[in-house]
Amino acid sequence: SDYIVLWAFNPSATRIPDAHYLNEARYRGALVVAIAPDFNQSAVHTDLWLPTRPGSDAALALAACHVVIEENLHRVEYLCEQTDLPFLVREDTGRFLRESDLVDGGSDSVFAVLDQANGKIVWAPGSQGSEKKTLVLPEGVRPALETRAEVELPSGARTTVRSVFSILRERLRGFRPEDVSAATGVSPELIRRFARELAGARSALIIASYGMCKNLHSDLAQRAQILLASLTGNIGKPGGGWQSIGFIALDGMGLVAMQD
Repeated sequence: SDYIVLWAFNPSATRIPDAHYLNEARYRGALVVAIAPDFNQSAVHTDLWLPTRPGSDAALALAACHVVIEENLHRVEYLCEQTDLPFLVREDTGRFLRESDLVDGGSDSVFAVLDQANGKIVWAPGSQGSEKKTLVLPEGVRPALETRAEVELPSGARTTVRSVFSILRERLRGFRPEDVSAATGVSPELIRRFARELAGARSALIIASYGMCKNLHSDLAQRAQILLASLTGNIGKPGGGWQSIGFIALDGMGLVAMQD
């Protein structure tokens, strides 16, 4: 990792045996960022501190996502292959366009993208119901990330479809740094700096505290963090991605440990 974000995570107090790795990363040139309401034991040793107000983490993450998309810092090739952002959504139902919508006997779990080269629908490989168990796109296919088009259903009716990415961009327009600054307590300039640095990093890692998702709807804050890591192409990259607590085990293992 060359950009490490401690998001509501204070390892100098709560993970003392591991905290030295952050200092060693800084010696090697990595930038370390702290996002927390308090200037805590870990924040004092970071390169950048974003003093968020409690409960505003989702707004901050979505504002950073807004900057990444509006400044074209998102990784297009990664998003087209590794995410559902190019998938088409029916405007009449709000559901993904499925093979079963257009093909008699088609699968309800095979989804569609629009090939920007020829404007034709392509069924996305790697969908749950797809025979192609890979995310690798067919040769020559380049999904349109932002699109709106009409498709004809077997009944002859027509419906408009949009990509998930185009819907996301529209939703994020309400999360400009200037819009969320008052709620988060972080200046627009600082939000933009954070988003640009993360997007420009070779390999960025967001480490979020396990405790921050223990309140009603606070899982959405971590979903927004994961979206930020995805838009910048960091999920699945060595040294990059999003990480919460380290001891989460397979289903049932925690119960066995407690019984022991």
